[in-house]
Formats: sequence, C-alpha cells, structure tokens
Amino acid sequence: MRKPVQIAIPQPCHEKWDEMTPTDKGKFCAVCQKNVMDFTKASDREIAEALKTNDKICGRLYPAQLSSNLNIPKEKSTAWTAIAAGVISFIALGSHKATAQENVKTEQTDVKTDSVTQDTLPEKWIVTGTVRDEIGLLPYTQINIKGTSRTTETDIEGRYSIEVEKGDILQFSYVVHNPVEITVNSSSEINIIMTEQQTENYIVGDIVVRRSFFGRIFHSIGNIFR
Repeated sequence: MRKPVQIAIPQPCHEKWDEMTPTDKGKFCAVCQKNVMDFTKASDREIAEALKTNDKICGRLYPAQLSSNLNIPKEKSTAWTAIAAGVISFIALGSHKATAQENVKTEQTDVKTDSVTQDTLPEKWIVTGTVRDEIGLLPYTQINIKGTSRTTETDIEGRYSIEVEKGDILQFSYVVHNPVEITVNSSSEINIIMTEQQTENYIVGDIVVRRSFFGRIFHSIGNIFR
C-alpha cells in the first residue's frame, strides 16, 4: 500500500453548480473563468492521478472525500494476474457449479456466487468477481478482508481477485456508495452491485494536497534549490 495523502478545499466557492456550463469532465464557471472537474463519483486513484498531472485543479467533491486519506494500492503485476488465473483454473478442475448463499451486511446489494465444492475446498483459495452499480462497472473499488491488512481493488473494468479463507469477511467500499460486507463460505466468484448514497451536499473550490509535518519540511528544502 502506498503512503496515503489528504486533500482539502480551504476556500470553498459559492457559485451555483447548476448555473455553470457543462464540459466533458465537469463544468465551466464563467464567474471564476475556471474549469471545475466533477470528482463526486471519482475513485481515490482517479483523484490522485488528476492531481499528479495538475496540482492546480478546481473540483467538486463530497465532504466525505475531503480531509480523508486517499488510499491507492499498488498496481498488480502481470505475473500475479497469470498466477491467479492458474490457481483459479486448478481449483475449478473437477468441480461443479452450485449456488451459495452469502451473508450481506447491507440491504441494497445483489450478490451472484459460484461455489467451490466442499470436497475440493482448500484452506485458502482465490475469489474473483465484479463490482458495479446501477450505472455500470466500478473501477478502483476498495476491497479489504476485515480485521487484516489484506486488500485489493477492482481494475479499470471493475474486476477483482483476492486470496481468502473460509469465514473471511470481504468489505467493499467506493466513494459515495453504501459499503458492502459479505462473508465468504465456499464461493470462487462473488459479484457485487452497490447502491449510491443519497446526498446533495458537495463542495466546490481549488483542491490542495495536505502534507505531513516532515513532508512540508522536505518540500520547503526542495524549494530552496529550485
């Protein structure tokens, strides 16, 4: 896991979002003469990548997205993807499909599972699946195994894979969506449908990245030699 960073909007803009001109990635504010990027449905990774290429961005975000850590897991290597696919194929060999009921902690969730038979169930195995909402697939959804440091995220197509043990609780979280928890029994495939939180509150303004105490010191030293 990479070191998390925080973002904030110290001076919110009070111009009305609905009166701005729509653009490809948000809206244009005629008063401020700025493009305002809409990050209300963006993942942590998408926000971080945008700030990486441009550190002077005016954006629209929900309060929950501000003053909280942007957790950005490292990209999986192609070797890991190949290994995971091989393990899944090995487990699936000789097994048959069955329907398994999973315990979902939130009410608005649709789960589709594909079970590994008890006879072939190892101590640990790979679970794969997709995460989506009513609009489409959700890339960069955070997936954690509750009570452990094991974590992953969905790829650009909303797919994921993670090593589990029987009884593990998978936690799915995506910005401004209701979180989902599901207990793994014997499933090798778990597909999740998340629901968006109902909220109209948002903040518009210039986004800044908050550094730690030592980060500010190193940044200041770096400016001396520019």
